Amino acid sequence: MAEASRHGLSRSVDRKRRDLLKTMAVSAGVAAISGVLAVERDKLARNLKRVSLEDILGFTAEAETPMEERARKKEAELKKKYGAEAEKICREKGEDSEECKLARRKVELITVKATAAREGVKYAMALDINKCIGCRRCVYACVMENNQGRNLGIEWIRVLEVSREESLELLGANWYYEEIPKKDKVYVPIACMHCEDPPCVMVCPVKATYKEPDGIVVVDYDVCIGCRYCAVACPYGARRFNWAKPVVPIQELNPNMHILGNIPRQPHVIEKCTWCIQRVRDGGVPACVEVCPVGARVFGDLNDPESPIRRIAEEYGLFVLKPETGAKPKFFYFFGPARTPPSKEG
Repeated sequence: MAEASRHGLSRSVDRKRRDLLKTMAVSAGVAAISGVLAVERDKLARNLKRVSLEDILGFTAEAETPMEERARKKEAELKKKYGAEAEKICREKGEDSEECKLARRKVELITVKATAAREGVKYAMALDINKCIGCRRCVYACVMENNQGRNLGIEWIRVLEVSREESLELLGANWYYEEIPKKDKVYVPIACMHCEDPPCVMVCPVKATYKEPDGIVVVDYDVCIGCRYCAVACPYGARRFNWAKPVVPIQELNPNMHILGNIPRQPHVIEKCTWCIQRVRDGGVPACVEVCPVGARVFGDLNDPESPIRRIAEEYGLFVLKPETGAKPKFFYFFGPARTPPSKEG
């Protein structure tokens, strides 16, 4: 009995020894194979190319441009700023007040875009001197659309009242007229002309102002140092300087913004008309064109034969102010049908 027990124990020990030796052999083999695989993988990698998920799925994710990154950061900054203003209004007026609801809605809608110029587009604007009645609705719409400081009295558009008999002589023109329209007067709105060869761009020492491919002359507010060389160089007096911090109440804020357009400006920078870049690059028209009650303004792509601006150019002809400057403005004037039909004798 004891001998049988010893034989059983011996067989058990032999089995464990065999299992141990087998495990050691397999481990050694795996290690050897792994070493071979590692060497082979290094050799194969020279002839292989790693593929990305975008390659596999068949599309390439576009990297964010520096301008888009700036727009995103500016949007977050404005949401934080006006969000705090909205919370203050809600505390003072109550959560159920219309003021609170409007303020919070404005914050939700804040969007800062960096929409780039469309290829092959060349924008221009024209104004019918025979139609303009000098109502200044374009001026007020521009202020609201482009978040101009309500505390500074800055207006990007000026409308001049000129004697009809003086062949549009602008010297001595009246900016502060009260009654409109007058039969012996014509009205000449002036803003940035978005020149083909803009003098303002030539003199800017830091290249804060430049012309975009679609013809819009812009100002990069983060680069502008407020030297005002551009204001001196502009033949049309179209640039405005912020002497103090512009204030735009949240209730009056236009939340549809562009990083090179109507974002609320910091103090001591130059600003001017951008042809409502936040609108036109999304397929719209400038606010001044939309609001004009007599349809005196026309806007479009000069390169498009079917655009309104081309039709006006072909039908009536276009004129520019101060051609002697050589700036080649893209804001034109034309003489459409007479504002008032001629009286008939008898």
